Amino acid sequence: MNAFQVTLRHSERPDLSRVLEIEAPNREQAAALAAKPGFRVALVKPLKGVKKSGRAKGGIPRKELIKLFRGLASMLKANISTSDALLYYAQGLPDPALQAALMNIRNRLEAGIPVQAAFAKEQCFDSTIITIIEAGSDSGQLGDAFSSLARRIKIEMMFASKLRSALLVPSIIILFQIGLFIYSQVYVVAQVEDTLKSVRQEPDALSQVIFSISHFVQKVWPFFVIALTSFLVSIFRSAPLRQRLLIFLMGRWTLLKKLVMGLRQSAWIGTLQMLYANGINLARASALSARVLAGTPMYEDFIKASTTYESSGVPFAESLKRHTELDPQVIHMIGIGERSASLPQQLELLRDIYEEDTAAIMSDFTQVINFVTLAMAVVLIGFVFTGSMLPIFLMGPRMMQSGNM
Repeated sequence: MNAFQVTLRHSERPDLSRVLEIEAPNREQAAALAAKPGFRVALVKPLKGVKKSGRAKGGIPRKELIKLFRGLASMLKANISTSDALLYYAQGLPDPALQAALMNIRNRLEAGIPVQAAFAKEQCFDSTIITIIEAGSDSGQLGDAFSSLARRIKIEMMFASKLRSALLVPSIIILFQIGLFIYSQVYVVAQVEDTLKSVRQEPDALSQVIFSISHFVQKVWPFFVIALTSFLVSIFRSAPLRQRLLIFLMGRWTLLKKLVMGLRQSAWIGTLQMLYANGINLARASALSARVLAGTPMYEDFIKASTTYESSGVPFAESLKRHTELDPQVIHMIGIGERSASLPQQLELLRDIYEEDTAAIMSDFTQVINFVTLAMAVVLIGFVFTGSMLPIFLMGPRMMQSGNM
């Protein structure tokens, strides 16, 4: 991104001027971004030695995408051209990198490049977004396509935020509790034991058990911390390990399996509905929708189902039944939609149902995680109290008797 100093002069009063500093790829875009009502661009001067800023390709935040697509959709529905909508939205944006990207797209549209190609050349929109823009353009419903994109991204962000809230805070609390337990066993309980030894008192049976646990923790805690740290690092860095761990937990925790399957099916149904409703044929929409499940065992199943539907001519619902683990209700409703030529409506109904059901399961999952976190806190705090205070309470009377003798 290059920096420019743009001088604006008032159209009716040339003695009035404004000087702005603009970041843009070239002079023309700098002038377009700096344009203000009632002023004309008098001079565009490149600035040397100014620190350049910008965003790596593909780095547009999802919140910004939601605002962008909603803004474009509203202007297109008000019969504003796509080129003008991009210009109006870009003007005044606080993010110079996004401004430049939108102006690049606008310039390509003005040069006669198709809208999907204009967006694709920026390389900051994924293939699903480009495909939906193409479908909306081909069907003459580009505004509806932008609205669908904004809604889908918002739903994905909502589920991601809830999942982070359900897992991140409890995980931090549990790690803190583990650290507190190790500290109490290594330092606090050891000091209590040394205190009893200093007054030459033998611990009772229960205190001996507590001290034995402390001795064990003192020996193994470095290895435990190293193993736990290695495990957490591996989880964050290895997608196959995360997948295997998730499959293992899903096989033993029904609520987690319902949540994961609900999230995956909701994402697939929502994407399929968005693509199919914007004019993409069912076979291609199915193949593209499978991409939201890439990296999961369901991805290959949906690709097989899409290939079977396209090549063999069997109904789409039948191909899903053969190859996937979708809920029977989903397959049943898709079959009804195929037979009654109401598949877009059935997919929209399924999308809403699964988004609501998944939100409810997410709430139950959060409550269970919070209960587990609270239970672990009670247990670990109990260990800390028992290890540090109980030996003193038990040995107190004996120590007092020893002092009186």
